[in-house]
Amino acid sequence: MQVLLIGVVFYYLGRNIRGGWPEISGRDWQFNIPWLILSVVFLGGLFFGHAGCWLAILWRFKYPVPILPGVYVWFKSLLARYVPGNVLMVLGRVVMIEPYGVPKRISFTSVAYEQALVAASAATAIAIALPFLERLRDVSSLIWLVLLVPPMALVGLHPVVLGRIGNWVFRKIKRETIEQFLPFKDIVWIFGFYVVWWLVAGMGLFSMMRAITEVDIADLPLVLVSAPLAWLASVVVFISPSGLGVRELVYSSLLISAFGNDTAVASAFAIVIRFWQTLVEVGLVVIVMGIVKVRHLKIKAATAAAETVESEGQP
Repeated sequence: MQVLLIGVVFYYLGRNIRGGWPEISGRDWQFNIPWLILSVVFLGGLFFGHAGCWLAILWRFKYPVPILPGVYVWFKSLLARYVPGNVLMVLGRVVMIEPYGVPKRISFTSVAYEQALVAASAATAIAIALPFLERLRDVSSLIWLVLLVPPMALVGLHPVVLGRIGNWVFRKIKRETIEQFLPFKDIVWIFGFYVVWWLVAGMGLFSMMRAITEVDIADLPLVLVSAPLAWLASVVVFISPSGLGVRELVYSSLLISAFGNDTAVASAFAIVIRFWQTLVEVGLVVIVMGIVKVRHLKIKAATAAAETVESEGQP
């Protein structure tokens, strides 16, 4: 099923690109290195920010996992996102974090909390950006009612609501349920950080657009909406590994107006941004794993040296 879905989406995008190739080749493309670097910074901030929020959840459950090993586990588990359903990602994280004293029950609960917070914060980021879209304000002044979403999202994260409605939703979409709950005050500030990281994700997407072509700053709210909405769509269509095909369809559909209503250019960019985000993601995983490996070797060498000194000092 997932192969069919991905095939249909990429066939659609490929057809748009082929049919609109004159417009693509005639567009004023560029290669702006400062904007490209900025996109790496923003996307890196998104990944490290989400890793930090997950660690914060564990810490609030009284399991203070060291930062570097915790970040390592979070990043390494990302590699399993390309398996449909995210099951391997969750199981891998649970297994890898267990040696640091975190019981499986708490690990599963932390991941369930993470999913709930990410979803609620994504909806909130979308609601914050939507009223700044001029075309929507021109359609109706009621667009400002979307600002009711943030408080509603927080209500949905309250332990009472999350334990009943939230767990029912988790079971329906085959996600881990929450069995142990955080204090609501902790949920509020972690939720706030997740919202910030979604806005950072939007800035990363906008920076990538500016790196390869001219984009009006007035389209920034639309871009800020696109990043969290693409993620939410990939969660709903969970059979797609890492949202492959789903996110591209969202990007090409939403960002078309930012490219002068050119379907071919929007379709081409959707594929480019998937490639770029995957490259940054894998690159960060390799860097983090390399740092942990070097640190492990240094600790091992220091331990061996200390044992040598100790043995030489004995009669």
